[in-house]
Amino acid sequence: MIEKVINNIKSNFKFYLLLIFIVLINTISFDYEVYAPGGLEDLSDRIIVDNSYDYEGSFNLTYVTARKGTIVNLLLAKLFPTWDIVSLDKSRIEDESSNEILDRGKVYLKETSYDAIIAAFNAAGKEYNIKSLDVTVSYIYNNADTNLKIGDIIKSINGVEISNFISLKKEISKFKENDKINIKVLRENELKDCYSILKKENDKIIIGISLVELKDIETNPKIEYIFKDNESGSSRGLMCALDIYNKITEYDLTQGLTIAGTGSVDEYGNVGEIAGVKYKLLGAVKNKADIFIVPSGNLEEAIKLKEDNNYDIEIIEADTLINVINKLKK
Repeated sequence: MIEKVINNIKSNFKFYLLLIFIVLINTISFDYEVYAPGGLEDLSDRIIVDNSYDYEGSFNLTYVTARKGTIVNLLLAKLFPTWDIVSLDKSRIEDESSNEILDRGKVYLKETSYDAIIAAFNAAGKEYNIKSLDVTVSYIYNNADTNLKIGDIIKSINGVEISNFISLKKEISKFKENDKINIKVLRENELKDCYSILKKENDKIIIGISLVELKDIETNPKIEYIFKDNESGSSRGLMCALDIYNKITEYDLTQGLTIAGTGSVDEYGNVGEIAGVKYKLLGAVKNKADIFIVPSGNLEEAIKLKEDNNYDIEIIEADTLINVINKLKK
């Protein structure tokens, strides 16, 4: 049997070498990504609202198509003018791996999505209830001495319940540098025992992590998100808030139009600048969107791209959610 295999390899070694070469150039990834124009994601079926008001058009997410920096993709980027090679250093903190960047992005995705609910309900003048806050790890710095992971929800420190940032800071202040604390976390729906040896930085006692508060929100009508596994980041927040607002209020902001856009949003309705506008705008144009909504910090770039390329699309500036709503009503 072994002899037959050896003879087969000898007879077909050129084929096997070619096969190995093809596999390698498509799997070996360098410390880069290739960015290209994306498309539109209609939020009609991605955000489910009980007893939603009717609407004729649609609110759409825009996205960047990001491909791994394989040899094939890097070569293709040299051929297509709308494809760009981007170092991972642009999106990483310290020496994050690509998986850690993705994990951090998924935490931000949840944060902005639930802030979008609050912003939309505030703009609509409707009530909601924040049932609880999940103090969640979004990043672990290199100098941290801990076995925490990104996405862990901190439930207690040395047996003391942690319910928000304030309670965590209060508990940490009881310790000194090099103290070891026991941290109970919720990880993938299971309670885990973790630890951290505390550090001192700028006269403050720290764990060496970044945290966000993820809100558990109760609303009437009920809001449900349908997330995809490959989604991450905070740039969907504004469009989610607009779609939710449109579904919980009687006036149809879309007026039958295909409305695309991007931008983060906080719970107060403030819109934040994002990256990748050129790819998102081109994706909106190619998919025949009528309107592209862009944060104030990205407005100049978007207008220049429209004028330089004669894009047939209306651009609306977004500084706050309520201002965007008023512009769409006009």
